[in-house]
Amino acid sequence: KDCVVVEDGCKFKAQVIAPIIAEGDPIGAVILCSKEDGPAMGDLEIKLAETAAGFLAKQMEQ
Repeated sequence: KDCVVVEDGCKFKAQVIAPIIAEGDPIGAVILCSKEDGPAMGDLEIKLAETAAGFLAKQMEQ
């Protein structure tokens, strides 16, 4: 199985990353990670990350 390894050696089995874009500029990202074996993240997790990123972008534009 593929794992994502970050600097501290922590391994994740699945991830979803959605960029936070405010006024046309990327200012961050919403990242969901899972260490558990099982099904990969699906449409629900993708939509959750995208919705959170959209909300945060709108808050930053105010």
